[in-house]
Formats: sequence, structure tokens, C-alpha cells
Amino acid sequence: MVRHEGLWNQIQGVIKSAEMVICGVGLLLTTLLIFAQVLNRYLFHFEIMIFNDLALYTFVFFMLLAAAYTTWNEGHVAVDMFREWLVEGRPIAAAVYRVSLRLLSIFILCLLLPVAYKFMQRAIEYPEYGTLVRWFNTSWLQILVFWSLLLVLLHLLVIGRRDIGQLIQAIRTGSRKEER
Repeated sequence: MVRHEGLWNQIQGVIKSAEMVICGVGLLLTTLLIFAQVLNRYLFHFEIMIFNDLALYTFVFFMLLAAAYTTWNEGHVAVDMFREWLVEGRPIAAAVYRVSLRLLSIFILCLLLPVAYKFMQRAIEYPEYGTLVRWFNTSWLQILVFWSLLLVLLHLLVIGRRDIGQLIQAIRTGSRKEER
């Protein structure tokens, strides 16, 4: 069992590293495209429309991948102040809160995945092309939404497994203290 967990941890590390590199490159690429467009538009007074399209598409692409990376790093829009007030000084309550939040997130994501999958199937079956660049297939955005959500689900399952382990540990530790 230990050998498999080591391999699983290595796979997770590779996925996390790949997401981080891809998102970093995406941020740099998007910034350069927008900077080039600003220079062209305001300095040279010569707008190149494809820079707008490329900047938009790269931004959306890397933003969707960043959702998966952010989930892996446990970034979310939870109201941390409320959570801290609610579970302050109570490790079991904090663990229950984390597990509940993960389970709710996984449940909601499982509701969204079939819809995203249908959109992905439609995008594969009926490609949509850009208006300015007629040969550019924009259906990949719908395909990417599904795969990004799938990565988010994978990360939530891994984090949820860890949080459930911490909850079990907190309960065991709490029950030992009560026995004394």
C-alpha cells in the first residue's frame, strides 16, 4: 500500500507542478499580448485585431486552469473571518467544517460535471469558429471547461480525503482527552 501512495503522491506532484508552470506561462503570455496590443493601439496607432482575440483566448484558457491550481492550494472564496469565529479553539468543529465544505463542493461539482460534459460533447461534434480569424476553432474553450472541472474534482477528492483523516484524528484525540 505504501508503494502505491508514494506513486500517487508523485503523480499529484507532477499534476500540480504542470498546472503551476502552465498558469505561469499563461500569465506571462497574456501580459505580453495585452502589452503588444496597447503599444500597437496607442503608440503606433495600428491595431492588430488578432492580438485582442489571442489575449482573450489565452486569458480564458489559463484562467480555467488556474481554477484547478487554486483548488489544489485550497484557495476559495469562503468567508474566512466567519469560519474562524465559528470554530475558533475547537479543532473538531474546524475539522467538521472543512470536511463539510469539501463534501458540499464535491456535490455541487458533481452536479455541474454532466452539464459541462454535454457542452464538451457538443463542442467536439459541432465546432465553432472565430469571427475575425475564420479558421480558429473556439470550441476548445468548452472542452477546457470540462477538463478544468475534472481537475478541480480530483483536487477536491484528494483534499477531502486528507480532511476526513484529520477529522478522524481530531475525534480520536478529543475522545482520549475526555477519558482522562
